[in-house]
Amino acid sequence: MGIFVSYTTRDHYIDRKLLESVSEVLSEYGSYYIDLLHNDSIDKQRHVEQMLSQAQLLLLMSSNSINESEWVQWELREAKRNCIPIIAVQASFDREETVSNLKFKLASKFKKPIRTKAEMR
Repeated sequence: MGIFVSYTTRDHYIDRKLLESVSEVLSEYGSYYIDLLHNDSIDKQRHVEQMLSQAQLLLLMSSNSINESEWVQWELREAKRNCIPIIAVQASFDREETVSNLKFKLASKFKKPIRTKAEMR
């Protein structure tokens, strides 16, 4: 698993629709995990722990309430403890601006992986 996305939905502009847009962008960079979209496990917290432990990068969707979210703070501490690089992307009320921020940040840090035809299916 490549990218673990950390966020809080305490800020109403971080919602399923935004996370689906984030998902579309990240799909161009390889594997990723967004809890709200991917966690159908019975033991949801254990699943999050497992996915974070396998991550090569933590992508923080930075919003007004991240400092008040104990889960985001835990994810950040775990990433630091496990030497997982952290990239923050500023989220805003404007969904298009947030997606643009994400695209810019990723493009400036990484080249898109070359994917085989089988991986693109």
